[in-house]
Amino acid sequence: MNNAETAPNKQRIKSQRAQAAICDAAIACLYAVGYGDTTLNKVATMAGFSKGALQHHFASKEDLIAATADRLLQRSVAGVTTTKAQQRFESVDASLRRSWEKLINTAAYRALLEILNAARADKALQTRISDNLLQWGRALDQNAIDTYEAVDGNDEDVKALMNMTRSFMRGLVIQERYTNDADETSKHIERWIDMIAPQLRMRESDENRTDYVKHQKC
Repeated sequence: MNNAETAPNKQRIKSQRAQAAICDAAIACLYAVGYGDTTLNKVATMAGFSKGALQHHFASKEDLIAATADRLLQRSVAGVTTTKAQQRFESVDASLRRSWEKLINTAAYRALLEILNAARADKALQTRISDNLLQWGRALDQNAIDTYEAVDGNDEDVKALMNMTRSFMRGLVIQERYTNDADETSKHIERWIDMIAPQLRMRESDENRTDYVKHQKC
């Protein structure tokens, strides 16, 4: 393969890296100052780009925020996905606690909430991200079913319990603004886990089932 053939690929990688850096700066800006005060100028400065260079990749704030939302939604699904190793050794309590600590109680998730709140009134932005939001919800539902099973064996209960859990945790992110008790949120999380965990168990993966059968034959 000659240099002429590799140049387009190098340019594509360079462009992807630039876009990732700009979106990461947008996430930091959304977290720091909120949606209303997040501007192309501020994001460009945080990313180390000129405004013109930023607009080479994202012509408008709407373009940038839509791309940033997509990036955050993808991260969210990846962050909540339970690996086979975790599924094998992690308890329901630990898995739910990890969802709070690694997925929701983060600057990135707070940035996502800024976008979701803005999209409620910004119909153009809402239209841009609505399909991705639906895909996000379906992916989270599927991951919940892949990770847990309800003690009563009903997969719909798994989806309901995990949707309630995410809604509750999301609400706590907002509720923290109205309390001076630094430990209050943690207490609420632990109490919620105490109530929800007994309704679930970690789903046995195909690998676990195979190991179990082998163990039974020994």
